[in-house]
Amino acid sequence: MHSKLKFLKRKNKKDDTPEVPPFKENLQERHFVDAGRQLIIREDRLFALKQEGIGSKMKLVEEEEDSEARLAKDYEDLLELVMQTLENSLDLQSAEEQKVLKEAVNAVLQEEEQDTRWVGFQEKERPPWRPRRCKQNHEALLGRLVQRRMEEAKLDPSLEIHSSMQLSITSKAKQLKEDLLKVVTWVRSCYPEQEDVCQFYATQYHNIFSAKLREVAEYTLCDEDCLLLLQWVKQDYPGILNVSQIKEVIDHTKLDPLLPENMITPLEQQFLANEKREVNSCLHKILEREETAWKEGALPQLRDQVYCCHQATDVIQCFHRHVQYAQNMLGDETKARTITCQMSNFLKDYKAFHEKVIKSKQTNTEPVLMVNLSFLIQCRNYITKNAHLFPEDVNTDCLSLLTTMTESSHHYFTSNMRWELKNIYRKVGTNEWLRDSHRVCEELLAKLDRHIQKFNKLDKMSCQELLGVMHKEVLAEYVRKMMKQKIKLSNKDQQQMAASELCFNSERIHTCLTAAGSDMDWLKDILPKLAELLKLQDPDSMKLELVHLMSVYPDLSERHISAWLKLKGNLSSLDRKKILKSVTCSQDQITDKSDSLQFSRSFFSIVRLK
Repeated sequence: MHSKLKFLKRKNKKDDTPEVPPFKENLQERHFVDAGRQLIIREDRLFALKQEGIGSKMKLVEEEEDSEARLAKDYEDLLELVMQTLENSLDLQSAEEQKVLKEAVNAVLQEEEQDTRWVGFQEKERPPWRPRRCKQNHEALLGRLVQRRMEEAKLDPSLEIHSSMQLSITSKAKQLKEDLLKVVTWVRSCYPEQEDVCQFYATQYHNIFSAKLREVAEYTLCDEDCLLLLQWVKQDYPGILNVSQIKEVIDHTKLDPLLPENMITPLEQQFLANEKREVNSCLHKILEREETAWKEGALPQLRDQVYCCHQATDVIQCFHRHVQYAQNMLGDETKARTITCQMSNFLKDYKAFHEKVIKSKQTNTEPVLMVNLSFLIQCRNYITKNAHLFPEDVNTDCLSLLTTMTESSHHYFTSNMRWELKNIYRKVGTNEWLRDSHRVCEELLAKLDRHIQKFNKLDKMSCQELLGVMHKEVLAEYVRKMMKQKIKLSNKDQQQMAASELCFNSERIHTCLTAAGSDMDWLKDILPKLAELLKLQDPDSMKLELVHLMSVYPDLSERHISAWLKLKGNLSSLDRKKILKSVTCSQDQITDKSDSLQFSRSFFSIVRLK
């Protein structure tokens, strides 16, 4: 006997087991595994006999040939029912149907195992139907099943979809999702775990769905269809795969991309171009609305006695919504950032509108500028907090535009203040001030308070910032007037008195402006520190105090120091020069060591001396 056929040798034993149902009965009862095993036993016996040569007599040869024909027919009957069962895999509705499918699957695997037993035999030595390749045929059948179900997919009629492209994709996606859930719920348990049937079905459905999307992407799409296609690729389809029951049994990384990069890129570019247009249109409609209202003389709306800044809310929401949408759609923050250049373009146009309002003489100019100021500050805060959304150049451009407009707004309001306070400022640093600085200060604060009342309709954040600018400017003008040297403090007593008045005035001004809303608390020390210089009589002590002052206020210049020292009439010209020379040598070293906070607290740079 051929050595390869030892595995086929069967020992004759007395059959003491219960009677086994015949093949036809097993087949009828859908006991596919038992029926298949019976055929394999017959196959082993028949082809073992053949190879042993026990068929030399004509009669035996004829019997064997008859047996081979019958066996082939029985195999056909078995596999026909098995394949029919497999073809109904996605229509299971009961545990009994599940049991039958499991029988069919195991029969296929049993046949696959029998194929491997015949590997290595010559064609004449093995049955003519081996290898049957049942597993390969099973996979091909399931592939055809998936293809047919996707082609015949119908959409829920309750959904209103007018785009034929969307109709086709949505119906297939719906079928895909429903069928994968059936595989997970009903089919999965019918297969051994190592067969990974869920991954197999997922791959089949994925490839067919991908082919459909690629077919669509070949054409030039309108913006709506482009968006719909991109949405399926980036959001809707991943959403299906991430359904909890499906996600648990499918490895997404083993699936090819729905669309290749060379098809995705043009869709993304078209989508981004459309989003830019949408953002631009949305922002400029808001600007047109504000400009029209201003031209018509409308006053801003009040809520709780504060001007409402609807434009800030509308602009930020419109902009953020589109950028966030693009980011979610593309799954890439860097790509979405290309939209943000629209904010820079919008702010350039807003600047033109802002300048027109400032130059106008309309009755609603001040209220509109107050609302504009609120808008600018809210935009600046939004961009600062969301810097990651903007490319560096766009971020810089936007903040620069906002700073320019904010400063021009502040200048508009503070210039009006300076004009109203001009006559009182003239008294500062004069003999009149020296005689009765309390009265001069009270006059200043009375007019300043009337001016501040104009801003009680500003929102808290804008008011705080504007009052902070005013606070700084009032003190800067106060110091500048003192440095004009309209008086000479010729002795220690005068200098002590002037220092005391400076400290009193400083406290009154600081209290007034911080009570109104200024948060520039650090300004309270400026006049007292300058007053300390007036009190000192020893040049070396003055040098030390000036070095300390320059470390706190790096923008304190030689001209400022010289002007202030000239108030001290009893300080010789030689001592003044020595002091200036000494502190000037220290200035570069002090500037290098100054931190960013001190630089941000610049004060003397706005004290402009002629």
